[in-house]
Amino acid sequence: MPFEAYKIYQEYEPDKYKTSTQEKVAKALAGAKKEGLVPKREAIDFSEAREIMGKDFLGPEAIETTLGIKLSPEELEQVENIPFTREEMEQAKELGMMLVLRVPHDNDKKPLTLNRMREILAGEDKLGNPDKKKTKLFYRQPGDGWYKDEAFATGSVTGFRWGLSKKEVLQESLNKNWDEQEEILKKWAEENNIDPKAIKRRTPIEAAYDTMLYYGANKESLLEGTYDWTSVQSSGGEFVRVGRFGSDGLLVSSGTRGNRRSGLGVCPAR
Repeated sequence: MPFEAYKIYQEYEPDKYKTSTQEKVAKALAGAKKEGLVPKREAIDFSEAREIMGKDFLGPEAIETTLGIKLSPEELEQVENIPFTREEMEQAKELGMMLVLRVPHDNDKKPLTLNRMREILAGEDKLGNPDKKKTKLFYRQPGDGWYKDEAFATGSVTGFRWGLSKKEVLQESLNKNWDEQEEILKKWAEENNIDPKAIKRRTPIEAAYDTMLYYGANKESLLEGTYDWTSVQSSGGEFVRVGRFGSDGLLVSSGTRGNRRSGLGVCPAR
């Protein structure tokens, strides 16, 4: 069989050593894509997503109910199409996930940081059922607590996008340290035919935001007896955890990488 020398270099300069047929196919595909003839990944709209997710759909209405933030017509148009397919939505529902629209600002267009959210939700519980209200929504009120000057509380926002997150921590992630939980996240993704690179931990603001939105929309508490261990480290180098959303409000604490606790797990998100 004659030796094809160009194959030695394909790995390093694939475009330079394409055969004439390969070049024709590549040009044809590029042209079709330019003309919109190549099928695109189908996104779904509000009504479809709400139909699939039910109470686990946390969109503009939940944001306004919980935080008093009303999106502009232009913003509503930007988030009209949800970047997940129907199949992904149906799988997410089966896996106990919620679909959350996250916003980066309040009604005055100020950054919606963790501290700003504490200000909006300060005082008594105005979201829960009258007969099951909490004494407060955040355990630490504005200006109080160890994390009030931490970067994750003063500067980080959620971004303006749709996200999926498991409502409760993975049971198999409890009593595991941070690195062991990373392996569990990877295994969970693979078992559910999801690209492990698409699965992540939430940030502290995302975990708090999602938990409050769900409570505001459904009058139900997530993470009542557990913490979600986030992807963010405090100034002291410990990873921040958010949860234990009981009668005294949502707690924010931190733990060293090697820490293991029965109530400390992780919620897969994407």
